[in-house]
Amino acid sequence: MIKAGVVGASGFAGSTLLKLLLKHQKVEVEAATSTSLAGKKVAEEISGIDCGLEFEKPDFEKLNELDVVFLAVPHGKAKPIAEKLECKVVDLSADHRLSNTYGIPEIYREQIKGAKLVANPGCYATACILAAFPLKGLVEDAVFDGISGYSGGGKTPKYDFEENIIAYRLTGHFHTREMEQQFGFDFSFSPHVASAFRGLMCTAHLKLKEEVGAESVKEKFGKFYEGSFTKVVEGIPCTKDVLETPYCHIGGFEVEKSGKGIVIVSVIDNLLKGAASQAVENMNLMFGLKHCKGLEAKN
Repeated sequence: MIKAGVVGASGFAGSTLLKLLLKHQKVEVEAATSTSLAGKKVAEEISGIDCGLEFEKPDFEKLNELDVVFLAVPHGKAKPIAEKLECKVVDLSADHRLSNTYGIPEIYREQIKGAKLVANPGCYATACILAAFPLKGLVEDAVFDGISGYSGGGKTPKYDFEENIIAYRLTGHFHTREMEQQFGFDFSFSPHVASAFRGLMCTAHLKLKEEVGAESVKEKFGKFYEGSFTKVVEGIPCTKDVLETPYCHIGGFEVEKSGKGIVIVSVIDNLLKGAASQAVENMNLMFGLKHCKGLEAKN
């Protein structure tokens, strides 16, 4: 059994991750930390969990007895914690995304297998990268429009999202830097938040260096993502298709009149493929398990 702990287990991503780990056939969760809820029973604070764990403050002596620790803490808080850990680490924050193994299993499976610390990608970055990566050598420039449910902003509301859609960062979103590291082309990215609780959609407008056909692009994507949680689908995918699943669905594939532009749509559950389930995928690979272990779900 893999002995695991979650630091920051009471937030949206942390509690979603904890639920997955408690159901995982090869994992025994031995620590769930939350400074604000220390001493309280996990089952009484998080609905849908039935376990005997209590929230506790981080104890590094105890954490270093584990096989893996997940860091589901605010950005800027993970790096000093990781420096004190001797076990394997999966960091769901942005702290290590530019300097450590980048945790998209569809692209970096082999590197993840041998990594001691894996940086889980951001939710927007995951959807945008998966929507374009198989074509990155053909892309001249791109525009990525992202829209997410408000759970992506954490438990403290920052916006008046009820019955609303907000373009909350026109340029300079922090996920842009990790996307730049994955792409070799210029792009623009703007994120939006809507009144849905969860789910995330990326609409990618890709300007290409040469003419392409929609069917050839779909075939290329299908081969690239074969055997992964990213699936090419018919038509235009919507977020309801992937809610409560670890999948990314990619569709659209409409070619512009010039023949050198294509529009591709990707959808994920921002709390799962955009955070918790992708973290479990990474853990599975780090410990020699099938990437899908403990994440079986409808297609």
